[in-house]
Amino acid sequence: MKIFATVCALLMICTACAATSTEHSTLEKAGHKANHKAPHIITTQSHFDFETTLAKAKDAIDRRGFKTFAVIDHAAGAASIEAELPPTTLIIFGNPKGGTPLMQANQNLGLRLPLKLLVIEDADGNVSVNYTDMAHLFHEYDIVELTGPLGKISGALAAIANEASAK
Repeated sequence: MKIFATVCALLMICTACAATSTEHSTLEKAGHKANHKAPHIITTQSHFDFETTLAKAKDAIDRRGFKTFAVIDHAAGAASIEAELPPTTLIIFGNPKGGTPLMQANQNLGLRLPLKLLVIEDADGNVSVNYTDMAHLFHEYDIVELTGPLGKISGALAAIANEASAK
């Protein structure tokens, strides 16, 4: 389980492209912050506790018609080996109508899809909703011809994070 959690964390963090300041300032104006400690991760601070934020995220995903493939409770995994981890839950979700055209452009995107949303509570009790910056993912996989899906996916992720975290 520890290896699985590590692999999941690495998949969320590792990308090869650098963010542009324009993209970051646009995201920050929308209430999202690029996480400079974990490149290409967009972080939205929640105004709610962990359980409420997680429930709101699941609801926002469902209301948009996405299929939830898995919900991974990393803290429970840590507890299973008698280790401690603050609340950390990964929601894996998507829609074949959106993902298939992307994978037709580059099948290696199967390593990064379906979409993922990570809800975490840090040691100070702060809760955030985190997701991969899709503009960098598209750039990393050299998918320049699919700007329409990029906008839709990025917009959906931002809206889900906002709904889960904003009052």
